[in-house]
Amino acid sequence: MFLEARGIIKAFGTFRAVDGADLDLAEHEIIGLIGPNGAGKSTFFNCLSGDAQPTSGSIRFLGRDVTSITPEAHARLGMARTFQVPVTFEDMTVIDNVMVGAFLRQPHRTAARRVSQEVLDFTGLAHLAGSLARSLGTPGRKRLEIARALATQPRLLLLDEALAGLTPAEVRLAIDLVRRIKARGITIIIVEHIMEVILSLAERAVVFHQGKVIAQGAPRAVVDDPAVIAAYLGHHMKRVRM
Repeated sequence: MFLEARGIIKAFGTFRAVDGADLDLAEHEIIGLIGPNGAGKSTFFNCLSGDAQPTSGSIRFLGRDVTSITPEAHARLGMARTFQVPVTFEDMTVIDNVMVGAFLRQPHRTAARRVSQEVLDFTGLAHLAGSLARSLGTPGRKRLEIARALATQPRLLLLDEALAGLTPAEVRLAIDLVRRIKARGITIIIVEHIMEVILSLAERAVVFHQGKVIAQGAPRAVVDDPAVIAAYLGHHMKRVRM
């Protein structure tokens, strides 16, 4: 199995933000993690990426136990992530931000710059290469984070609400980018509140509620699950599907 999580619990005192969650992910798959605010999906996502260590349970990536290793070690194994609130080096140029990721596998500046330029071309940011990161708006900053993650040459990309805060036109462009990333053979996990995104992109949806996985399967089937409707989607989901 490409990625396997078993019995993940993440407790904060007596509160279990994640309460015994399991996940199997096949290579080249796109899955969406969904659920209401406070459902545990982001905490589970952070456990997968190495930014949080589970209280108990195990996570294996490419056959290796990664439950307790650092985010840097995750990156070296081929796992990259973005953040819900974009994290950029504000006073560095766009291409220098991307080079920070490229240096993971390209220790020489010339090679790192070449890889970064290729990533900027791919993500549509080439025309902004010399601009400072702080000059970008929300769409540009989110795309820059994706570009920096891609520059690490990942096998697994974890996107944390990478399309949140975008206009409908920007969402369509971002969906196209994610599809092109998948076409490059990169496996993707996406946390997202915009159901149109999950329905458009994900091959499988995993629904969290109160720290537990309450449903998973094809997105169209999941949205019809009575437990999912009761816990999260309700009338809002009916409007999305119209």
